[in-house]
Amino acid sequence: MKNIKFIYAIVLLFCLGCEDYLDKSPDLGISEGDIFSDYNSIRGYLDNCYVALNNIHDWDHQPNLERQSINAMSDEMGAIFNYAAIKNQINTGNWLNGGFGEMSWTAGTAGTYNASVINNSFYCIRVANKVLAGVEQLPGLSTEQKNELLGQAYFMRAWYYFELIKRVGGMPKFDKAYLVDDDMDFPRLSYHESSEWLIADLTKAAELLPHTWPESETGRATKASALALKAMAALYDASPLMQNGLSTVQKLDYNLERCKVAARYANDVLKYLPASGARYRLMNGSEYAEIFRYTSVFVSDESLWYNNNTGPMGNRARGLRVLYLPQRFAGGTGNDAAAYSNPTQNIVEKFEVLKNGEAYPISDPRSGYDPQKPFENRDPRLKNNIVVPGEPWGLNANGAQIYQELYPGGTDYNNATTNGNTAGREVSGYMAKKFIWPEANNFQQEWSKYNLNTVYIRVSQVYLDFAEAMNEAYGPNADPEGYGLTAVGAINMIRNRVGMPNVLQEFTASKEIFRERIRNERAVELMFENHRWHDIRRWMIADELFADPTPIKGLVATPPANHRNVANKSNLKFSYSVKPLASEQRVFKMRHYWYPIDLKHVQMLRNLTQNPGW
Repeated sequence: MKNIKFIYAIVLLFCLGCEDYLDKSPDLGISEGDIFSDYNSIRGYLDNCYVALNNIHDWDHQPNLERQSINAMSDEMGAIFNYAAIKNQINTGNWLNGGFGEMSWTAGTAGTYNASVINNSFYCIRVANKVLAGVEQLPGLSTEQKNELLGQAYFMRAWYYFELIKRVGGMPKFDKAYLVDDDMDFPRLSYHESSEWLIADLTKAAELLPHTWPESETGRATKASALALKAMAALYDASPLMQNGLSTVQKLDYNLERCKVAARYANDVLKYLPASGARYRLMNGSEYAEIFRYTSVFVSDESLWYNNNTGPMGNRARGLRVLYLPQRFAGGTGNDAAAYSNPTQNIVEKFEVLKNGEAYPISDPRSGYDPQKPFENRDPRLKNNIVVPGEPWGLNANGAQIYQELYPGGTDYNNATTNGNTAGREVSGYMAKKFIWPEANNFQQEWSKYNLNTVYIRVSQVYLDFAEAMNEAYGPNADPEGYGLTAVGAINMIRNRVGMPNVLQEFTASKEIFRERIRNERAVELMFENHRWHDIRRWMIADELFADPTPIKGLVATPPANHRNVANKSNLKFSYSVKPLASEQRVFKMRHYWYPIDLKHVQMLRNLTQNPGW
């Protein structure tokens, strides 16, 4: 069994407690005797934390966002659906309206897959705390069972606390399941204090969790999951945004001492992986697509922490249709047929150009980049991640090749501009390819041809985390701690495995110059994986990226007049131009670096201070 089906049986029994954490329901509506009667019941209760994991590929895991990807909040994607909350509230800067999921403390039913991340974070921290207390009171557990439960509970408390603080900043230390008469009006911690607490939990989790689980338990947190999250959390703690206190938001530098800690933790992961006995590794270029969609195994060798709920046990058709496919490929009606997310020209421009064995940004005159031949000699990851105008994609009902036609006069362009659900929006000219396959379309209906997981941390991210921390702490080429790898070396490993050459030496001349190449590499490698939005916030560059009233760009591929008579659309000679997408707003001021604290709780608890500007 290549999934954790047990979760779905357990949630029917134990997902009865939907109260907000700060409302202090003492038992979440469940009898203490039921929860802590034996090993299986307490493990089943803890498994609610897996049910509540955010799943970026599933339609039902995008609460009250009208099923648009969170990537449409950054510069990676645009929202094509007229009524998307991302478009109408988030990207207009109206974050105090609690009706949409990403900023909401109450959206959905807590403890279920369709609740907001913040809502589920409070719920799962409480679940983990009750397990940590209950395990100590439950007699008859073997050492292995006790370690398994405690390890997962510490990990889950840390994971959900990290999900919370990376959005709203430092929070109080929720270290027990509070009772009705407990005083919870305590002040918020700084981000650093909060981060230190969750990292301490991850240290405990790493000591207790196994290297691997049996195949039937695939998806549970492992020692690698804990170590990788520890490195990621430490890098966030060192980042510019997180150096702010609770009263101001200003542009600050990295904390260099915390960067050293983050580099050490990332190095610990990289040293652990080959010694773990598990099949963790950086996959090679020929396997690159298999990192994200795979057949030979249930989860790829790069995956360190992931959600397996999008595996073969479920029907993923709706999620793939709504999030990634234009109407003709998606089928269906309403937002099922029209809510897909557009990759932007902004993100496409981050793929470098290969020339004479070197690689250059497209803005570098040496690249020879030709705007009328925009896809020639580009980083091979572009072909893996993006469907470009005219590219073949799937077969129609008669078995004939169909093509992506998101260009003026094309079938998909015309559908988008005339459909009542999308007519008020603009298409970018691209389609996301990274997580889908040609047979996953309305005609062939092969939605389950490949396995697909939401991966939260994979091996390449650890190299990127290491590179960023090392560069800020020591510079591009230094290795004073003797790790055997520099920041430049880590980035080159990510690039070389897909056939990209080393970063040009001139781009490694200083910390500041190389910082931009690290950030570009991260944008390309982790594209659409739910990192970019949080990265541009923690780096404090979002206000600059979105300073222009229309910062998001698309590609207009104008076909020749006879394009409808050309059977093979990939042979069309397009004329290309870049244009701002006027329907894609990105209102982002300094106050938007932190999400607002829910007003109900600010008013109820005097010491729970609101974030600056809200």
